[in-house]
Amino acid sequence: MTTLTPTAAVSARRAPLLPLLTQLVLAELRRLARNPMFALATLGFPILFFALFGLPAVHEKTAAGVNVGQYILVSFGTYSLLTLAMFSFGAAVASERTGGWLRLLRASPLPAPLYLLAKVIAALLFSALSLALLYAFAHFVGGVTLPAGQALLIAGKLLLGMVSLIALGLCIGFLANPTSASVIAQIISVLVSFGSGLFVPLDQLPKFVQNLAPYLPSYHLAQIGWNTLAGQGNDAPHWVWLAGYTLVFALVAAWAYRRDEARGE
Repeated sequence: MTTLTPTAAVSARRAPLLPLLTQLVLAELRRLARNPMFALATLGFPILFFALFGLPAVHEKTAAGVNVGQYILVSFGTYSLLTLAMFSFGAAVASERTGGWLRLLRASPLPAPLYLLAKVIAALLFSALSLALLYAFAHFVGGVTLPAGQALLIAGKLLLGMVSLIALGLCIGFLANPTSASVIAQIISVLVSFGSGLFVPLDQLPKFVQNLAPYLPSYHLAQIGWNTLAGQGNDAPHWVWLAGYTLVFALVAAWAYRRDEARGE
């Protein structure tokens, strides 16, 4: 009989990470899809808002010569990613943390980074679906057409920049309880969306809002999308801002996670 060393025994019991990650991602996607209110907010509301605000203006032009329908399409695409990040990570993580799920995971061999990575991948996949549905509605109902290459480029940039919003959602999830996390996520989604010019162009908002906008992560994410749409502008400063937000929010979330771990929560 062959005797395994302790290290070999642990390796033998450890599941391959890729299949485990795949199962975690699928479980997270099922959780998102089975929550009707979440699906309505992230998939339905952006389409509804585009129908209300975008369809009446699909043939108009902005001062920069950009089609208004395309401009609003990028705006509500950004809004859908913001909403998903706030609720998928803010409210959901808070519920899993206080409900004991994270405490159970800490006691299991599952690495905590793998759990978070699965949630990030699932959120990006769900976000890609949200953008695809919004693009399809704008195209088939409103006649708003983007070249395939440009549409994919804008979607790719928005999804990449969404990581900063995910980090913000993690901060909410690890700092607040489930009830307050949902309220905070809702308030942040609404205020930040308006403050970033996603619902109303910034030049039509009060001066103090225009001054505040450059300090909001969703503003920089939307600017990247709008600049790509117009084929102009230097996105480097916006990426630097988003990277800074990601780092700061991730550090705060990591600190809150370790605090809960120390408390045994």
